[in-house]
Amino acid sequence: MNPNGATRMGEYNQDQWISLQAVRGTCDALAASEVERLKEGCLDYLRFRAGLDRFQDELIAAACRTICFDTGMSACCGFESIFTFFADHVVNTLFSERRETDALFSVLRRANRTGRCVYLGNGGCMWRIRPISCAMFFCDKIKEGILRADPETAERWSALQAMEKEFTWPVKPVLFDDLEKYFLGLGAKSPHMYFHQSPGLLRLKKKSGTGDFRA
Repeated sequence: MNPNGATRMGEYNQDQWISLQAVRGTCDALAASEVERLKEGCLDYLRFRAGLDRFQDELIAAACRTICFDTGMSACCGFESIFTFFADHVVNTLFSERRETDALFSVLRRANRTGRCVYLGNGGCMWRIRPISCAMFFCDKIKEGILRADPETAERWSALQAMEKEFTWPVKPVLFDDLEKYFLGLGAKSPHMYFHQSPGLLRLKKKSGTGDFRA
């Protein structure tokens, strides 16, 4: 599948399209058993994300609603160019229904003139499993009003930050790096394969002695 009118598509939308299509096209060609194996490999990450969601629902959501949602001033979704890893697309695609990824393709076809995230729909984020950079983002008001004011909440947040690195910080084999490597091995290409393209992450991996190194 190619984006209709790709030359009119903004660079951000086009890069997102490329990654989404690389993931879905590759997954469509896999045997069902292999897709299930990939999903099983993500279960620890999903458990982490469920714990992160509980933390936010219990301690952060009410303040976020007052600060952002009720005022219409969202610091979380107020940028078009949200940061996504290739593995974000993989995890979301693996656990989404077809109609959900179809909706992502549809919104990427349109020029985004909202001044907000292209994936922000009427019901909130259109991703079933939001990018990790979004899930871990707190604005300064939340940091000052909740995390710095409540040591117990801050301690729980620090623990979640440490857990996040277990999946995304490649000083040892981690899920996000492994997923990139797997899809690269099947010929997939994406501008969001930072674990194999970012000079900073490549230096970190080389220093730590982990993974394959690509220029």
